[in-house]
Amino acid sequence: MTVSPKPAGAPVGPLPFGCNDDRPADGPGGRLAPSHPQGVLDLIPRPRQSFANFIVGDNAELVALLRGEAAAVAARFFYLWGSPGSGRSHLLHAATGSPEAGAGDAPVADSGAADGAGGIGRYMDLREPDAPLGIELLADSHGRPVARLALDNVDALDAGGEQRLFNLYNTVRQEYPGCSLLVSGPRPPAGLALRADLVTRLSWGLTYQVHTLTDAQKACAMSAHARSRGAVIGSEVVEWLLQTMPRDLPTLLAVVDSLDGHSLAAKRPVTLPLAREWLRSLG
Repeated sequence: MTVSPKPAGAPVGPLPFGCNDDRPADGPGGRLAPSHPQGVLDLIPRPRQSFANFIVGDNAELVALLRGEAAAVAARFFYLWGSPGSGRSHLLHAATGSPEAGAGDAPVADSGAADGAGGIGRYMDLREPDAPLGIELLADSHGRPVARLALDNVDALDAGGEQRLFNLYNTVRQEYPGCSLLVSGPRPPAGLALRADLVTRLSWGLTYQVHTLTDAQKACAMSAHARSRGAVIGSEVVEWLLQTMPRDLPTLLAVVDSLDGHSLAAKRPVTLPLAREWLRSLG
């Protein structure tokens, strides 16, 4: 079953971060690659990824479902897909209450299961070397059953991983009625280069596209984030940053923080000349 989220029709919010996926590479307009000298991506520490700091954009229906605010549904299997920078990894972290990196397990703090129940959540990035993909994922380090298991970047699986995930789907369905399985990838299940029987299982339950923020929504988020710091960044500077920087939201908001810090140190307002000076100072 494929469900298309309805447009939110609401102001962009809440702040600040909206994704943890691979960043887009260079594109038209002279945008900087994520590997820019001095580490644009490392300007500030990344906060824990949660629903409270996910910018909803056009994903209101999906977010409500994952938070347990939507009407109860019988599905225990979810597949989320979206382009790089769409925020699908952020949502998996938020849905499981897990740390941003690693195969951590944690209480599902600001989200319940689809029926509103809590429990243990666990996140796994399948791009990680030797990522476990068996029944050991269905219990935490204390042996407690996992209520929500999130597996990110399913397209990274090799043949052995495909077989293990196929087996895991069957095990969860038959033997773990209290566990929900959330899987993500860059394309809908039918568009993945995976074995046919695994594609069928990825299609169990609900499939949602995670919609990338528009430039207008990103600009709104950047301006709001600046205001939350007591800074004012004009539309000219915001537009320049959107054309110059990597376009994923965590980087753009990290840039706002760094630019504001440069402005305070220089005791000058944030203008386009100051922004260009700041960029030159990075290396």
